Amino acid sequence: MMKFEISDWVQGKTVDGEFIQGYIETTDDQRELVRVRVVQSDHEAAVGKTVTVHSSWLKQLPLNSLNDRKNIESLIDLALATYDETWFNELSDRLSSLQHEGKSKPKSRVRGSLINRLGLYENK
Repeated sequence: MMKFEISDWVQGKTVDGEFIQGYIETTDDQRELVRVRVVQSDHEAAVGKTVTVHSSWLKQLPLNSLNDRKNIESLIDLALATYDETWFNELSDRLSSLQHEGKSKPKSRVRGSLINRLGLYENK
């Protein structure tokens, strides 16, 4: 019996030895195969594609909290990379609600500090 489900985040190696990270799109319990949508790999051409991998070559990645701004920003980047507009909108709404919750906390800004998640600097 396979330990993975659709949408689980995994990492592992392909039959060609490529390191991959991604999420499971489909599973074949009888043959213990999964199709993984690759979001990161040491083989650039594999990113954005699906690969079939034996389940024993994968391990599940830990779940990240959706209460952490950095985690949500990373997922927003992933939603953009995969052209998933619905997911992007859900994550943007979640990030917005977290920012509204945090508005009561005083924030200090130093000139030249980072102003966005892409690391762009403010020019004043």
